[in-house]
Amino acid sequence: MHNSHPINNALTHFAITVAETIVLNATSKLVNDSRQLVMGDVFCAVIGSQINGRKFIPQALAQNVALIIAECESEQGHGEIETVTTANGSSILIINIFQLNQHLFDLASQFYNYPQRKLQLIGITGTNGKTSISQLTAKLLSTLNKPCAVIGTNGAGLVDALTEIENTTPGSTELVTWLKSFEQEKITHVAMEVSSHALAQKRVSGELFDIAVFSNLSRDHLDYHGTMESYAETKYQIFTQQADQIAIINGDDNQASKWLSNWPASQPVIVYGRSDLITQYVAYAKASDISHSQKGACFTLSTHLGEIEIQSPLLGDFNIDNLLAAIAVLMANNVRLTEVASAVSLLTPITGRMEAYFNKNAPTTVVDYAHTPDGLKNALQACRQHCKGQLWVVFGCGGDRDKGKRPLMGQVAQQMADKIVLTNDNPRTEQPQNIINDILAGCKNTAEITIELNRQLAVEQTIKSAKAGDVVLLAGKGHENYVVIGTEKVPYDERALVKQLYLSETLI
Repeated sequence: MHNSHPINNALTHFAITVAETIVLNATSKLVNDSRQLVMGDVFCAVIGSQINGRKFIPQALAQNVALIIAECESEQGHGEIETVTTANGSSILIINIFQLNQHLFDLASQFYNYPQRKLQLIGITGTNGKTSISQLTAKLLSTLNKPCAVIGTNGAGLVDALTEIENTTPGSTELVTWLKSFEQEKITHVAMEVSSHALAQKRVSGELFDIAVFSNLSRDHLDYHGTMESYAETKYQIFTQQADQIAIINGDDNQASKWLSNWPASQPVIVYGRSDLITQYVAYAKASDISHSQKGACFTLSTHLGEIEIQSPLLGDFNIDNLLAAIAVLMANNVRLTEVASAVSLLTPITGRMEAYFNKNAPTTVVDYAHTPDGLKNALQACRQHCKGQLWVVFGCGGDRDKGKRPLMGQVAQQMADKIVLTNDNPRTEQPQNIINDILAGCKNTAEITIELNRQLAVEQTIKSAKAGDVVLLAGKGHENYVVIGTEKVPYDERALVKQLYLSETLI
């Protein structure tokens, strides 16, 4: 394992020669979070913008690490080596590296023997759609026998077996560790969400990605980037402008159109969208003749390689744009259009995102994670496109959290739904009725609104009251499997509850 590739080689890369051979065991990892260290690891003490990792060196020594690599603040200190004797008498080297934080990715890549070279890395950036595009891409590639993992908001790993991670885009050592484990699991592709923060902080650079996808740009994180211009500039850093990276860009987005009008001839690009203008590009994927039904959406996919009809089981108009981005990734992988169409027809919704349940004599029920005014608006809009009868919504708001959004969510529900049922979300330590009153403050006519605090009852009663042709949106819980009441997590799995209701005969 790492013995065959000693860390001495990695250090030589930084012009540091260590006389002793540093002995690592087969499971030694490179770690820069002292809380995750185990015996035999290498601790990287970096100086971050918030925390100086050097102050955790005593904890690292107590964990019996094999080696400590520490960031030093002056160039003169680079390469200095000190030996520390621990409480149990073993001696551990501390090696100083100037600007370690900036070079951590290189160090980790050397240490793990460049796993990224054996994987196709697909970086996805943009304000909205990153999670959906990465998961759809992974599902489609995996269906086509190109095993694809994801790294992002919902975790890291294969789509159906995600492990939670702390940042949408992990830090350098964590990222390369994940890539190494994917390589060992015989995964060939990785679809990765790339946040603007990660690009701004140079945690990742565009060179890492074989394919770079840009979804859209809207007001978000301006507290961090200052202006829309600097936010856009940061996003642009994902593109290398070189021939060895394929760019995939949403041609319907204003910012993207500006970039495309002056795109470097050196970098290949596939443009996706709905506007007729995108057919002017050398490579494109365009959706037209879109129709929505209770079973999903159909559209004509026109590309530079020909046309094909697409049947997608995904609800929501916004999912067509996400799907086009994922289809463009397949095209970049030379997948034939007939294979694209059959892979799309086999898609299943992302867990807890516009996940629909049908029964021919019953309403359609949609479980969605929407828990903000904007999220609720998008989900209701999507449901309306698939609704022949009345549109019902069941939702609540979290306690001890942003109270300002409650009346706004009430207002959105009243503007867009025909029937409203208010219930608990995660009341936490607030009085549930007070939360409901805050939501009602945004509603003009409260006489028609049903209140049932017990969420399970609210869901059961609503689905039984709704008729065939109606759509019932259950908003706020999505993939979660609990409700927080007081300080206690009470088991509650909305998806399992709905599945059970649709399997039983009580609906019909």
